[in-house]
Amino acid sequence: MSFGRSIAVGVVALGASAGICALGAGSASAVAITPLPGGVQVDFTHDETVWVDQSNVGLGIYAIPNPSAQSFGLTLDAAAALARTFPQGRVSFSAFGPLDAPQGEIVAFVE
Repeated sequence: MSFGRSIAVGVVALGASAGICALGAGSASAVAITPLPGGVQVDFTHDETVWVDQSNVGLGIYAIPNPSAQSFGLTLDAAAALARTFPQGRVSFSAFGPLDAPQGEIVAFVE
């Protein structure tokens, strides 16, 4: 069951990665997706973090009718909005649990 959860969250991350590649207009995508026990870790570059913020990816997660998903989505959008204001700011998150109730950590990095 945990493998299925990892795959489900990974699919969301891969979808975001595909969107970044399609909208990047020649910029290289470097989304790093690392499987974790029962989840996945996703690391975005600065350009991908800007895309996450501009595309309101968190708002899409927020639309899932679950308090965990809503909190996760709001936090992702807030972290991306903050990180993109720095020249090399980026977002990373670890997500665990089923796709309709993600739990985890979201971190904004400034370099």
